[in-house]
Order: sequence, then structure tokens, then C-alpha cells
Amino acid sequence: MAADKSVRRASLWGPLKELWETVDGAILRRQSETVHLLDLQLKKHKPHFLSLFKNPPKSAEQREKVRKASTEGIAIQGQQGSRLLPEQLLTEAFILSDLFDIGELAALELLLAGEQQQPHFPGLTRGLVAVLLYWDGKLCVANSLRTLIQSRHGKTFTLDLSEELVALTTRFTDELMSQGLTKRILTLVSDISVTREFERLQKERGLGNEKHRKEVSDLIRECRQALADSLFSWTCQSPLTRDDTLALIGHLETVTAQADGSLDSVSLALVMALLYCLDVSFIEQGTEDREDLLQALPLLTERQYVSAVHSRLMDGQPWKLPGLQAVCRLAWALALRVLSQLPQGSGEAAAGVRGQVRLPQGSGEAAAGVR
Repeated sequence: MAADKSVRRASLWGPLKELWETVDGAILRRQSETVHLLDLQLKKHKPHFLSLFKNPPKSAEQREKVRKASTEGIAIQGQQGSRLLPEQLLTEAFILSDLFDIGELAALELLLAGEQQQPHFPGLTRGLVAVLLYWDGKLCVANSLRTLIQSRHGKTFTLDLSEELVALTTRFTDELMSQGLTKRILTLVSDISVTREFERLQKERGLGNEKHRKEVSDLIRECRQALADSLFSWTCQSPLTRDDTLALIGHLETVTAQADGSLDSVSLALVMALLYCLDVSFIEQGTEDREDLLQALPLLTERQYVSAVHSRLMDGQPWKLPGLQAVCRLAWALALRVLSQLPQGSGEAAAGVRGQVRLPQGSGEAAAGVR
């Protein structure tokens, strides 16, 4: 969904589209001249990543400004002076504001952008186009997050980017993770639902023809997938903290299967994220940075990590999907077996595996869980 410069003012779409174009250019298209632009964009949009999908709040002041826009005019970002707007447009702005729980000015900007984009969407009203732009803006943030995390320095893969770029994205995403990114992603994956969004949109006539419905549905699904992929990509490269690992386990405890008994792609990405958390196979590989990776592994450095994860996985509480619980228990048993065979002095947590957790008995319990 292309964005021309005349509609960049829509804060929930244009600037986010620009962010994604910069991330895509610097990392996926390897345009070296965009690295400096990426640094600027990340500083500018850091609040969007930290709050992740949170909308600008409503306010009585904004509502009053928009209400008077038909008689007194209103200043539109990117335009000179004030502009008188028709009552119908303002009514639609209030509906959009209530629909998505966004600030009244942001809703108005989104509608104006939708109006300007209408030629690209024959047969759709500006309101229906605004719905598409709203979710496209969210997807731009989610895709940017996933790509930034995939470019990190880590233990599994590399995109062969410049050291400067990798240092920039690693430092930036480290800060996001330290500010609660994992739990925010898990909350969003649980809360965002095509069914719930469609019910809400239907009430306010926010859904158009079959093509429009499919486009909205695809955008919502892609948002959820990009968020789950972001967490998966993180665990491929770096371990999660104890609290984040427990939060991920807690989410998987509630996962259900689709009608055919399979996991959807979002749940599958999160399952694989946990399996990567528990994967210690790289210990047996003689890579140059093996020692650095070992020192960053909570399984080896934090005794409480081992005991907390062990208790959560082995406490006997049934998950929604017993088979999924069994898979995770097996992965944990394999991780403990590898850690128990490390030489003395390999880490406080490794000693905890041999002592506190009592591996032979724990492994037996885990093995029993998969029979």
C-alpha cells in the first residue's frame, strides 16, 4: 500500500509507512546510504515500539477542536493555515475515534488520508479506506520490529550486514526487550482477533465488499504473525530472561488447536520460540563466540532460571493441549541432560541442574510426560 508525500501527515499511517520503508531499505535492500536515516527513524519512532500498537488517547480538548472545525476551521499537520471541514467528515471522525479508541485528531487525519487515497480503492468510501490505513500502519510497525530483530547479532544466523548497522539494531532492540517487549507481544497476540475486530467493525459499518473484508482480515492476520515472528526471531538469536520465558510458557499453556487439530502459524512460531529458549545444542559447537554465548545463557548463569522453569513445566498442571505440554517437557529434559554433562565450573545454574533439580529424577518425570 503506497503512500505519497501529500498524506504523510496521517500520524497513524504515513510516518509509520516511512519507518517501514527505511527499515526495509537499510536491512533487506542493503542500501548503505539509509543507515543514517534508520538511526534517525528509530529515535523518532522509539515511542511507537515501546508502546507497541497503543493508540494516541482521546481528549476533551481534541474533541472540542474537531467539533468546531466546521465553523472555526482546524489546523491540519502539513498544511498552512486553518481549514473548514464539512460536518459529515467530522461525524465520521468521531465514529472512527470511538471504533479504534484513538484520539480525535488522529482519527480525522486518518479519514483525510483515506479520502486522498480513495482513487487507489475504487468503490470504497473514505471511511473504509481509513480502516485499511489504520491496520496497514500497525503492520508497518510490526514488520519493522521483526526485521530489526532479525538483523541482530546472535547465535543462529546472520544477514551479513555491516557491523555499524548490526550494532545499531542490536542496541535498539536490546532496549526494547528490557522495557517489556515480550509481554507486550504476548498480550497483543492474545487480544487481537479477526473475529472480534470484524464484530466491532460490523457494528459501525466499517466493513465493505468482499475484497475489502479480505484485505482487512489479511492485515490483521499479518500483524499477529509479524509480532509472533518477532519473538521467534529474538529467541533464535538471544535468550529470554527468566520472567519472559515464564510468560511465554504461560501463554502456551492456553493455546488451543484449530478445527483440524493443527496449530495455527502464530502459535507455531511461539512454540518454536520456547524450543529455542530451551535449545543448548550450540554448546557442542566450536564457534568463535561460543564462550560469549555461554556467558549470556540464563540456563547457565542463573540458578533461579532453572528452578523456576523446571517448576513451571513439571508442576503437573494440565495445558489446553497435553501434546504440546509433552513436547515442551521433552525439550526441557534434553536441555537438562546436556547441561548436567558440562564440566564442573561451567556455571552456577549448571551446578543447580546437578544438585537442586536432581536431573536423573527430573529427566524421568519429563520423559514420563511424553509417553
